[in-house]
Amino acid sequence: MPDETAHHTVHEIDVRAPAEAVFDLIAEASRWPAHFPPSVHVERLEGDDRQERLRIWATANGEVKSWTSRRELDRAGLRVAFRQEESRAPVRSMSGEWRLQPLGPERTRVRFTHTFTAVDDAPEHVEWINRAIDTNTASELEALRRGAEEADAGLTFTFDDSVRVDGSAKEAYEFIRAADRWTERLPHVARVVLTEDTPNEQILEMDTLTADGETHTTRSVRVCFPAERIVYKQIQTPALMAAHTGEWIFEEDEEGCTVTSRHTVRIEPDAVTTVLGPQADVAAARTMIREALGRNSLATLRHAAEHAKRLAGTEPVSAQTYVAVQQFYARQMRLLDERRAEEWARTFTEDGVFAQNTAPEPLRGREAVAAAVRRNLARTADTPEQRRHVFSMLTVVPGPGGSLHTRCYAQVLATPPGGQSRLHLSAVCEDELVPDGDGWLVRHRRVEHDGV
Repeated sequence: MPDETAHHTVHEIDVRAPAEAVFDLIAEASRWPAHFPPSVHVERLEGDDRQERLRIWATANGEVKSWTSRRELDRAGLRVAFRQEESRAPVRSMSGEWRLQPLGPERTRVRFTHTFTAVDDAPEHVEWINRAIDTNTASELEALRRGAEEADAGLTFTFDDSVRVDGSAKEAYEFIRAADRWTERLPHVARVVLTEDTPNEQILEMDTLTADGETHTTRSVRVCFPAERIVYKQIQTPALMAAHTGEWIFEEDEEGCTVTSRHTVRIEPDAVTTVLGPQADVAAARTMIREALGRNSLATLRHAAEHAKRLAGTEPVSAQTYVAVQQFYARQMRLLDERRAEEWARTFTEDGVFAQNTAPEPLRGREAVAAAVRRNLARTADTPEQRRHVFSMLTVVPGPGGSLHTRCYAQVLATPPGGQSRLHLSAVCEDELVPDGDGWLVRHRRVEHDGV
């Protein structure tokens, strides 16, 4: 908008490395997540070594932001200019450039500038953006300096682990995506907190158990590409790792699929002897990290493979069980339609979980589920229309320990007095049911609303 104020920032650093080497680190955007702390994932959408269009995910003031940028790369002029095509609030627009000035054959001055406007030109938005630029740019410039001056020296390495899955890539993907259930499904995971404020952009905090019984806490940003990939970057890493990025890759073929866990790690050289002892070196650190990460990755991959195989329908439930599950859902949906919140909540276990892609965090525990239903019913108390919940296209397969995994389509029909029915919402519902006497209770429900 014409009346918006353009704000400018300038940051500089001197690097003991040739300008060409510094330019290479700036130009190769795919390497940013392993070197620049704020960068989570970068994909080139189109372009070449002179101009390109990128999709970028990064952290800013503790939040995950993503945008598309166009860049012009001028190697001869030692300059890289960028302009965001699509910004995320509170940023209205953002552009800038990297400019390198050789100070000799082995020394370079890096000048990094930003020009931005803020949504509504609001002072609080300007302050937020300035703070994010100052924080991110300082860490990026310091990381650029270290990356260029250390010349890596074998500090960065990548490795893969893969398993074959006798099932669909989608089910294996869902196992990895639903990390909030890993404490139930993975023996090496002790605690998980998963948030997803924006669909397919997750923050995962997790405690994992090591082979010697210690607990490591990690915090990661994950970007999900449904049924294809999940890329991530740890933003809280163990001391031995300066950076850790990775991805889960799902490749389907006629006989099943292959799931690959790929890790890229940059070792923190100053921590090698502190963590591993005075005789340790970078090679020892590589071996230790490879074994530790690979062990957990393979454990997760194997459990995902078992999960996908089980859901492939190779062990169908009996007709009697199938009908019993249908009757359970008929009763459960009728309770909801009749606005009987407490009775409906009692169809969940005491520690039952209700997650959906329209809420940042799942509901945990029967009381939390009941309270949420009461709030929703209170909001619609004055609405004269009648709502009917319909479950259809049900599949039921056995799970571990006598549990069942179900998947169905869920629709809500709304009918005003004297009017015609309309489709209020459409979704896919996946449940884990556990035996309860002669019936069933929901231990975990995930609702994926269509159109979100």
